[in-house]
Amino acid sequence: MSGTDEIMTKQLTLNEKAIEDWTFRKANTHEHIHGIHPYPARMIPQIARKLIKIYSKPDDIVLDPFCGSGSVLAEANMLGRRAIGIDINPLAVLIAKVKVTPINPSKLEHCLSWINKKLKEPINPKIPKFFNLKYWFKEKTIEELSILREILSQIEDRNIRDFFYVCFSKTVIDVSLCRNKEYKLYRMPEEEIEKFNPETFKEFEENAKKAIKGMKEHCGRTSLVMLGDSRYLPLKDKSIDIIVTSPPYGDSKTTVAYGQFSRYPALWIGFDEKFVRSIDKISLGGGKRTKLSFHSETLDAVLAEIEKRNERRAKDVESYFADLGKCIMEFSRVLKPNGHACIVIGNRTVSRVKIPTDRIIVEIGKEFNLEHVKTFYREIPTKKIPWANAPENIAGLKCETIKNESIIILRLIRD
Repeated sequence: MSGTDEIMTKQLTLNEKAIEDWTFRKANTHEHIHGIHPYPARMIPQIARKLIKIYSKPDDIVLDPFCGSGSVLAEANMLGRRAIGIDINPLAVLIAKVKVTPINPSKLEHCLSWINKKLKEPINPKIPKFFNLKYWFKEKTIEELSILREILSQIEDRNIRDFFYVCFSKTVIDVSLCRNKEYKLYRMPEEEIEKFNPETFKEFEENAKKAIKGMKEHCGRTSLVMLGDSRYLPLKDKSIDIIVTSPPYGDSKTTVAYGQFSRYPALWIGFDEKFVRSIDKISLGGGKRTKLSFHSETLDAVLAEIEKRNERRAKDVESYFADLGKCIMEFSRVLKPNGHACIVIGNRTVSRVKIPTDRIIVEIGKEFNLEHVKTFYREIPTKKIPWANAPENIAGLKCETIKNESIIILRLIRD
């Protein structure tokens, strides 16, 4: 039996698979406020809801340190919990903030009428000058988006303005020349571009009406959402009752490029271009090479297997897990005794070596006083990354990507 086979055998025998359904194949994952904006590798609300119900009680503080577009926070609110969300991506923070900030729908409808009225007036907008603008948007689309941006900037109420900026962000995605159903930046083929003539104002109005409908179903509770790095949580020791989160499955080069997905919506809204373009580099495993500060027998074996095939990729994987280990150490610091950390993650493949990230997380947790309670397994019914890819650029050679997720439950042991 090879080293990799032994790793996978350990993974499967780690503990029994739960009989409960965690796949939620037929569930509506865009219900309520959750359909306001797409986001890569989003934890579906049904999983967040179930975990919060099982491992917390009303009025507990729920933390999502990789909050993305705020699914966990919104579910925590609906279940009568307090919630804190942190993300390194400013677009994610904006979307999450809007999801958990109740606004009177009649005010939003009134503002949308005002926007539509302004669109009929002559406007000479300032055209932005960020990098590669004309490569990703047609000339007519650039002018129309510039007009919309100018109008939205005039909304005085900050919460209402942010709400419509999120609708605007989704519109930017809808009218761009980015290939459909992709989260990385790939341009449409020329023949598709010739036929593609989006109606920007119409797209915006449809997105806004759908978002207002979602706001009508809002529970009325708010959450704290912060821009930050979960390797250094800005929270007090022992202040959190439960963590429910889904970290990046790996570095952005081979999994989900959150920064690429967010780049043009964020730039159109007005976020700093230098920071926006750096998001993938400052995310887990994306920056300066980092050494491990913990021991994991499984990870050591995985790194040795990858190093035989590709030394550079082995260092990438080590850097990602070094950063993830820092986050888990922070989880241990901020959790109250007996508090749970519920981590949803997929096991990816690098250089044709399957990485049992779920088992590695269990071993990292043990280093930081987090005992393993159980692991649930689920199939991913739909996703926007390919089922197979060719990461080594070898003709005819493809590797399976992530088709399943593990839901790992850790508990902080009392000192």
